[in-house]
Amino acid sequence: MLNPEQMQAAVHEYVRALNAVDLDAIVALFADDAVVEDPVGSEPKRGLAAIREFYAASVAMKLVVALEGPVRAVANEAVFPFSVSLVINGQPVVIRPIDHFRFNEAGRIVQMRAFF
Repeated sequence: MLNPEQMQAAVHEYVRALNAVDLDAIVALFADDAVVEDPVGSEPKRGLAAIREFYAASVAMKLVVALEGPVRAVANEAVFPFSVSLVINGQPVVIRPIDHFRFNEAGRIVQMRAFF
């Protein structure tokens, strides 16, 4: 089982990579068979190719991402509140989701769910 610090470090790397538009670093956090459901209720993206495509479109929007509270991590799972600031049709927008990551024993994300 991962310790909380390992999962917290992965979340911090995720936020750093989103802000740096570092697509390779984002995708490297995920297991080969990972599933991303962002937002919850949307069609899940399965596997690294689909996840890369999803995040390529996301970072193209020039996101500014910031944690808005502590990363809560236990039993190979972590949740965290954060904000995503972007511009849509010339208007600034801020979204404040809570993300849920489930990790495998190797420390890779196997499931990501975004609650808006």
